[in-house]
Amino acid sequence: MQHSSRARAATGALGAALCTAVYWRLARPYRPSLLQGDLAFSSVRSRGSSVAPNAVSPVTGLRRGPFPVGVTTLQLDDHRRQDPEGGARSLQTEIWYPATDESVDMPRNRYSDFLGRGTIAGSIEAAEAADAIGGYRPGLTIAELDETWPNEAARDARVREPPSSAGMAGWPVVVFSHGSGAFRASYIFFTEYLASQGYVVVACDHPGSARYTQVNGRVVKPGGARSERQRMEAERPEDIVFLIDALARMAQGADSRFTGRVDTSRVAVTGMSFGGWTAAAVLEKRDPRIRAAVLQCPSLMSAGGRLPEERGNRQTPVMLMLGTEDTVIGELGNALGRRYVETHEGPSCLVEIKAAGHVSFTSCELYNSEYGNGIGTSKSLTKPGSTYTPLPPAEQHAIINSYALAFLDTHLRGGEPKYLQENHFGDKILHKYKP
Repeated sequence: MQHSSRARAATGALGAALCTAVYWRLARPYRPSLLQGDLAFSSVRSRGSSVAPNAVSPVTGLRRGPFPVGVTTLQLDDHRRQDPEGGARSLQTEIWYPATDESVDMPRNRYSDFLGRGTIAGSIEAAEAADAIGGYRPGLTIAELDETWPNEAARDARVREPPSSAGMAGWPVVVFSHGSGAFRASYIFFTEYLASQGYVVVACDHPGSARYTQVNGRVVKPGGARSERQRMEAERPEDIVFLIDALARMAQGADSRFTGRVDTSRVAVTGMSFGGWTAAAVLEKRDPRIRAAVLQCPSLMSAGGRLPEERGNRQTPVMLMLGTEDTVIGELGNALGRRYVETHEGPSCLVEIKAAGHVSFTSCELYNSEYGNGIGTSKSLTKPGSTYTPLPPAEQHAIINSYALAFLDTHLRGGEPKYLQENHFGDKILHKYKP
């Protein structure tokens, strides 16, 4: 069984690489120029890496950034808020970051590292259950994912100092919020890629809406008071602000690994689906540290009634990404997303991938290449009762990452918005930009 899994993964990676080779000739991905003073890593191959130096990644559809990537897991406890079952609101949190050069000789992260390597009794079995990670595909195991999950990051590698040529006080920060019933590590095409481009990327599991998490030595799945919709809507935005506060304390000495290496005065909030709603809700707090937001297929409908016309912050730069065939948020969700951009007064950019769905904005193809809704043959929203063939995942991810990185570089690093002003992918996307 494990052998056949590896074969499927290898075949899928080859197919992705072939389609990506064609894709390079048809489109112009964003190539940042702000960090060209520190490119020593670009010619070094990481130990255990599935991607050769300067090669196009079968996951992102792009060349990796100039920096090695490190990753670390920690639990952050917000004692200002109480969990329904007692104690502090505790968040299992992942941080991806630019790492030092010696990390290229370290072993790559394994999927089971996101799960604590099974140190909690029964935790791997719980993850493989149909209501957790195992629900992505019948028979999916963590052992299989350890063999097939394409990590570029080295676990607990040293944090790299920002290059002096970039004139930065620390790496800028991207906070990512996962979707409902999702998991913090299921978006590596986005989180790991941004870290390779010089961002510290932090993502927590939101207890109550994460499909699986671990806090205080036990597995937590959805259900009970944590999963009441109004409670989740109240807790999720507070989780994001707490992560920024925690990272600021770490940068100021609470965690020596990050001391002096992170700039929490330059933050972007990002998220997918319910996480996109979460990012939009955080913008309403008008936190001066938050300079931009990227909302990916956001579920803007909510029990609290936060519709685009009712929001107060219309100034913070916003990028909104949609899949035209998204059957989860549907026609209303896509319409609300477009309306959000149309009514925005500050800089904005809309990127809508025509042959894409809701799950296009995840790394779920690594669990199941026929998951649907943007991965493999999928039900159509625009032609009910029929199916469509989405763009290959790597091509979708290249579009997402190219525009998102250009947007972040513009608003967190002071880059020029030239790339954002144009449609670089022809009739594959709908594109609107407002400075």
